[in-house]
Amino acid sequence: MFVYFLLEDMSSGVLIDVLMKKFKARYPDAEYKSRSFKGLGGFTKKNTVKETKTGKLLNDLSTYLRAFDKTLQYQPDAAVFVVLDNDDNDATAFRARLEKVAADNNITVDHVFCIAIEEVEAWLLGDREALQKAYPTAKMQKMKDYKQDSICGTWEILADVVYPKGIKQFKKDFPTFMEVGKKKSEWAKQIGQYMVPEHNISPSFQFFWGELTKRAVS
Repeated sequence: MFVYFLLEDMSSGVLIDVLMKKFKARYPDAEYKSRSFKGLGGFTKKNTVKETKTGKLLNDLSTYLRAFDKTLQYQPDAAVFVVLDNDDNDATAFRARLEKVAADNNITVDHVFCIAIEEVEAWLLGDREALQKAYPTAKMQKMKDYKQDSICGTWEILADVVYPKGIKQFKKDFPTFMEVGKKKSEWAKQIGQYMVPEHNISPSFQFFWGELTKRAVS
C-alpha cells in the first residue's frame, strides 16, 4: 500500500506524519509521501499558468492529479489522498466540485478527497481525551457548546481551549498568518501523539481513517 497525500498546509502535514506513524505500527507495509501546500486557494477557471502556479492546493490540484495519474498507474496498490478544509463551503457541494475536477481530467488512479469539516482542527477536537493529555490545563468547559464538525470557527475554539489567556489574547500575541500556522502545527503534533483514531468522534476524521484502513486490509 502506498499513499501520496496532498495537504492544504504545514499543520496538516504535521498531523498526517503523527497519524501515519500510528498507522504503520498496525500496517507495517504501508508507505506514504506527502506534499504540503501554502493554503487552500481556489478552483481555477481556465487553468492558465497564472492560476495554477500559486502553491495553493485547489489551484494546483488538476496539475498534480494528472501527474499522479501517469506516475502511479502501474502501481495497483497506490492511492492519492487529498486532505483539505471546506472552511465555510457546503461540504456536499464542495466534494462535488472536487470530484468534477477529477472527472474533467479523466483521473483513473485511486483517489480520495478527505474534507475536514470545517477545518483540520476539528479532528483534534474530536479526541477530547487526547486534547486533555496534551494540554492538562485546557479549559474544556469552553467546548460545551461546540458541535462536532460544524461551521463555527473551529481553530479559534481550539485556541480558546488550549491557550491559557483565551482566543482574544491569542490573536494579539500571534497576529500574523505565519504565527498562527506555527501554533496550529504545534497543536497538531502535541494532540496528535495522544490520539486514538477509533475513539475520535469527528465524522470527517472517521471517513479519512476508514478510507485508509480499507485500503490497507484489501
